[in-house]
Amino acid sequence: MISRYRLMRGVLKRKFAREFCWRLTALCLHSEKKKFIARTQATIKNSIFGLDQARVGTDVDLLSHNGATPGLPLPEPMVKEVLAYATQSPVYADRDKKRGFYLSDLKRVEQKLGKEVLLAQYFNILNNEHIRKIAYDPYLLLVAASYLQAPPKLMGANLWWTFPSNPSAEDKSKHAHVFHYDLDDVKFVKFFFYITDVDEDCGPHVYVEGSNRVIKYKNSWLRSLRFTDAEIEEAYGRDKVKYVMGPAGSTLIEDTITIHKGTTPTKQPRLLLQFEFSINTYPEMSCECDESELAFAV
Repeated sequence: MISRYRLMRGVLKRKFAREFCWRLTALCLHSEKKKFIARTQATIKNSIFGLDQARVGTDVDLLSHNGATPGLPLPEPMVKEVLAYATQSPVYADRDKKRGFYLSDLKRVEQKLGKEVLLAQYFNILNNEHIRKIAYDPYLLLVAASYLQAPPKLMGANLWWTFPSNPSAEDKSKHAHVFHYDLDDVKFVKFFFYITDVDEDCGPHVYVEGSNRVIKYKNSWLRSLRFTDAEIEEAYGRDKVKYVMGPAGSTLIEDTITIHKGTTPTKQPRLLLQFEFSINTYPEMSCECDESELAFAV
């Protein structure tokens, strides 16, 4: 039997279908959205970001026009808490629940797997009180509600390392290091936080400005498309390809229907924290699992 998630992805492949379904949903949820925003605005003084309402409107406008926009930076104490969590907790190579290891054992894991590890992620990160506090901060909730035009639901919380490596074409595609777009719901938005400093040698995130609005590629009903750098530059122009760099704590807000990709670090690993908000949720997108499913590789 086809899942809700796969059905959604099939129905909403075309932009006109997404727009129609989103506007109809937003109309139906208008009253609930207004109540949610009012309740959240009443807690704005509790935001760790030093938030004001005007900033929310600016972020949403830029997000809608460009597909992504820099957000308020994550305060340094929170950056340190997330980094501490990452260094003390097991992480899982290739997002595989049976390939757990501690960072100090990276080389041992690579020897066992017979390849370099490009990406390793954590599971159940919302169990950490500091990460949970960031996820439900009024800043994130207000931006998400205003952009989605609906009460936002936390679809997923993810934290992962990208390591310097020479990945195979299979690993680059599997871990989204080629241009693509996401189709996670009728409308969704992600918040990315750099937990380590990121320059051109540390695996910056890349997105194509305006590709959320202007579709210059042929779609497919049957599969998620991947695009070469040359195809994207020819379609959109090199000036629209934006590399996101900045110190630890830097924030990017993005609707990843916008064409984007990860890049492979060449010098230092990158640690990135992500929260995704949507109108509907799907278990396929969650990074939460039963602890009994997790196992160490070494």
